[in-house]
Amino acid sequence: MTPYKRKEVIGDCTIYLGDCLEILPTLEKVDAVITDPPYGEKTHSGARTDNGETKLIEFSSIDDSTFQRFCRMAVDLARRWVVMTCEWRHASKAEESGLPVIRLGVWVKPNGMPQMTGDRPATGWEAVLIMHREGKKKWNGGGHPAVWTVNKENGEHPTTKPQGLIRKWLNQFTDQGETILDPFMGSGTTGVACANLGRKFIGIEIEPKYFDIACERITNAYRQERLFA
Repeated sequence: MTPYKRKEVIGDCTIYLGDCLEILPTLEKVDAVITDPPYGEKTHSGARTDNGETKLIEFSSIDDSTFQRFCRMAVDLARRWVVMTCEWRHASKAEESGLPVIRLGVWVKPNGMPQMTGDRPATGWEAVLIMHREGKKKWNGGGHPAVWTVNKENGEHPTTKPQGLIRKWLNQFTDQGETILDPFMGSGTTGVACANLGRKFIGIEIEPKYFDIACERITNAYRQERLFA
């Protein structure tokens, strides 16, 4: 019995509908992992729309032990880099848990949501956890700091990451023709960027609604002329 409910192959992209924790052990090694796992329950419950009344995130949060388990699986699968936006509380515990943390970076959001209560500063950034298995490391970013300033974008997924951010990571942490894995694919932003930049892609998404959106977005990306880096 397969660990996934559905599998689609679109160009150089293979995407799975199912739980990544069940699917990851069945995959062969990839070159890099670029992803955005769920955040903790405190962050999920506090995320609200502009009126401050409606919950923004309905899908499940992730606890400390599950996050660390996932990170170890990702590092084991990746020949090179594992790069992810993540809950800052998870990132702060990553190194002490024994994960091979190389750098803790920051995604700065100039147009981030203001603090609706007005009684404290808004956040305006997200943690970027950068890991690499033991061994030689190489990236294409030269002396670029682990700080990326990119406006957030609204999409059909409540925590959509901007194409500009993902494209920067693909150009800096991976090379053309490599295979990139996103175990929390969402609406397929990483897959679209891979299609545009000449990377192979493996994506996993547990929610059928977002899996279908990802299929459509990646299909449309392949219909357009590739813009190789």
